[in-house]
Amino acid sequence: MSKEKINSLIIGMPKVEIHLHLEGAFTFEYLFELVQKYSNDSEIKSIDDLRKKFVFKDFAHFIETWFWKNQFFRAPGDFEESAYQTIKNLSQQNVIYAEVFFSPWDFAAAGLKIESIVEATISGIHRAEKEYPINVGLIADIVRDHGAKTSMQRLNQVTPYFNKGIIGIGLGGNEKDFPPILFKEVFLKARKRGFRTTAHAGEASGPESIWHAVTELHAERIGHGVRAIEDPKLVDYLKAKQTPLEICITSNLKTKVFPSLSEHPFPGFYTEGLMVTVNSDDPPMFGANITDELILLHDELNYSLEDICIFTKNAANASFLDESGKKKIIDVVDNYLNKKIKNV
Repeated sequence: MSKEKINSLIIGMPKVEIHLHLEGAFTFEYLFELVQKYSNDSEIKSIDDLRKKFVFKDFAHFIETWFWKNQFFRAPGDFEESAYQTIKNLSQQNVIYAEVFFSPWDFAAAGLKIESIVEATISGIHRAEKEYPINVGLIADIVRDHGAKTSMQRLNQVTPYFNKGIIGIGLGGNEKDFPPILFKEVFLKARKRGFRTTAHAGEASGPESIWHAVTELHAERIGHGVRAIEDPKLVDYLKAKQTPLEICITSNLKTKVFPSLSEHPFPGFYTEGLMVTVNSDDPPMFGANITDELILLHDELNYSLEDICIFTKNAANASFLDESGKKKIIDVVDNYLNKKIKNV
């Protein structure tokens, strides 16, 4: 089967994504509307100018730009419409299920109540779910950078929305200054309340961050986790436990976690039998959506369509869906693969 044919099948295949930041998955078209609405920035005269703003020098520059764009979300309607446009865009890529991080606390400067942002976000997602064949679970990212002392307050703020849009708790942000162990108590309380848990670890910090996430936080999944490659014992542990890794290859390259694709540990992890999933992290900020990520695996790393389907089914199995929900997705993926191969 030709490369073009396989890429066409990847574009059309049903997909699952479990590591996507809602605030980093905006559409440039809608963000440009907000920039025009709230700013007289002479540097941003077009969508192309806006795209150029999101070319990063390093991880610190990425974080700086992240907070720069946050200033343009100032009203509940901004969050609702952005969420709607983002989920619509995912569905147009044939994503049928996504688990999406969001962090309403990042927008405290706007003067909005956290509850207003949460409710607007859930409203936008529900509107998209009604119009498009996609289902979404929200993961509230309590973000390390806000500190551990107030993390319980943030958990309390989202608890009323548990199973009303929000299904999990995540931990993103500055790994080096705010290690996972600081958030042990809030993760314990979250689990007791029924929240599923995932933590960013092993991206900007090394293996010790992952060890703490799995042994202290008891996180069910690890966001990124790629620097486990620096500790063979940790690799063995993740393999034995089949701890899902939410891997975002293009993100890791753009933020300079690894200097090149040839040095990225994804292929070795897959060969070793670790539970790897493929995700886009912040698509417009890194210039690659989930479809691009899967095509990259085929074009540059020579993975077959069958491999691509395995990565997708891994994401379904690693999701926070119940077993029935996971099986439905896996059946859809298998049916697509079997039908397309038979027709080639």
